[in-house]
Amino acid sequence: MEGKRRRKKAPIIIGVVAVIVIAAGAGFWVWHEQPSFCNAICHEPMDAYVEGYYKDPSQMSYTHQVEDVTCLQCHEPKIDEQIHEALVWVNGDYEMDEDGMLATVGVRADKNMCATSGCHDMEEIVAATQDWGGEAGVNPHDSHQGYALDCSSCHTAHGQSYMYCNTCHEFAVPDGWAEPASTTAATA
Repeated sequence: MEGKRRRKKAPIIIGVVAVIVIAAGAGFWVWHEQPSFCNAICHEPMDAYVEGYYKDPSQMSYTHQVEDVTCLQCHEPKIDEQIHEALVWVNGDYEMDEDGMLATVGVRADKNMCATSGCHDMEEIVAATQDWGGEAGVNPHDSHQGYALDCSSCHTAHGQSYMYCNTCHEFAVPDGWAEPASTTAATA
């Protein structure tokens, strides 16, 4: 009699364990998609990135957060990259700069990354920045540099954006952006 009870309980126990494992896996996957996952596991180097995402209106990452864009929508998680990042973190094989950011950055934002479906429309951006700064013919998104520049030549998601055009020109610099030393000032 006791053997029959055990046989009847086994499928129930297996079912309960399977439900728990599936629920835990689904919960982990949802958490993995959130920015808080990155710095919960890897405080250093990820704390500064996640803090900027949530708290620094001067950063593009914050603007993306306000628009409900998660980190993984831009930083597509590829298993080989995630394994590499985990190994680098475990070994402590990364350098931090004085601002608490990674000293070397491997992600460059380009048209393929930023102008994907549901994100930025390059034609709209070009149209919106025509005669930029009130200067006829000036358009930083349709420049004479063509595709030699990518979005991250100027736009920085996790730091101060940079007025790359002013390495040669003297255009108005948007509030909060860094400006390179003028080439004319350097030669004067």
